[in-house]
Amino acid sequence: MQKSVSIISPEPLFNSRITDLIIDIEYLRRKDTQSTVDPFIYNQLRDIFRDLDSMFSARVDGNKTGLSKYLEAKEDDPEAKGRKTIEIDKASEAMKIIDENSNELVFFQGFFTELHRTLREGITNESSRFAGKYRHTAARPELPGDTSPAYHLVETFMDKLISYITKKETPKFEAIKVAFAHQRYLWIHPFREANGISARLVAYAMLKKLGFGGIPNRILNPTFSFCWDTEKYLKLVRKADNGKEKDVFAFLEFALEGLRDDMQRMDNLLNYDLIRDTILRPSFKHPIFERLFSEQDRLILDVAMDKQVFQAADIRMLFPQKHPTEISKMIKWLRDKDLIIGIDENARRYSINLENKYLVKMVVGKLERGGFIPVS
Repeated sequence: MQKSVSIISPEPLFNSRITDLIIDIEYLRRKDTQSTVDPFIYNQLRDIFRDLDSMFSARVDGNKTGLSKYLEAKEDDPEAKGRKTIEIDKASEAMKIIDENSNELVFFQGFFTELHRTLREGITNESSRFAGKYRHTAARPELPGDTSPAYHLVETFMDKLISYITKKETPKFEAIKVAFAHQRYLWIHPFREANGISARLVAYAMLKKLGFGGIPNRILNPTFSFCWDTEKYLKLVRKADNGKEKDVFAFLEFALEGLRDDMQRMDNLLNYDLIRDTILRPSFKHPIFERLFSEQDRLILDVAMDKQVFQAADIRMLFPQKHPTEISKMIKWLRDKDLIIGIDENARRYSINLENKYLVKMVVGKLERGGFIPVS
């Protein structure tokens, strides 16, 4: 009986809230938002959000690594990292691979198995043994009444999902397609483990491929979009397993609301004045930096924050009486402290290093307090 099940996009009524959300999402997707953030700064923010989304995605699946603990663990030697941190790092790396190859992405069986292999290989001997291999057992025996396909039908249903994902749709149905494909993937439960985190990465790949980053290539966060309320997400996504229209629409409305809200939040980060005034400047006022910096260091960092990308000549304007070699030493001191970073091979241009081990914690704290990290 399960073999006859097809995967078809549900069509909401014109006057439904889902339709309103689709209209909002399409507006954001097509909006020609001009970014005032230097690409080097923005890509650092993208790296930070990639790690954050991966961490919260792992938490949805039961990895309870806390934010502070994860940020501290990132500084550890790779050989010393624990399994839970490695899981998050692998998810972040998978997101990066998707980012770098979004235009060339092709959805086929090998895409899903290779994505899963990227996530699971090398964590434990057991995870490596099953990495990239469809399950050969029942999907979720712990869930009463689980309707996921029997293991021998997984490949058949993945073919159906691939046909659904790759079928050309009118743009207005593409947001629904991403959310519904996410739910159906979880229902199929193709792998022995890591189905949740891989499902969110599949959704991410679809969002990137379909251009939901828009003209400014905004940051997209699949977990912050679809799992902004973890308890509600798990309840709705599982209830929609039954395929009943009412339950499917309930999940789609929840997911599309999260996607719209995340796109709106990320558009705020295209405004550099907001980043500088609400994230960077307050971060550098933390006592740890007050003790670390001299007055001239603060002046240089003020230039870095104001200009985003600066050169030695910009610093010489602050200290016209100083010899160029002294200016170079001042810049080198901040580079050695990992607070600024060269952005080209000759290191003639510099920028704030948002991923400095102290600064990143302050930045993440400001992002959290500013409502950019919505997961509950």
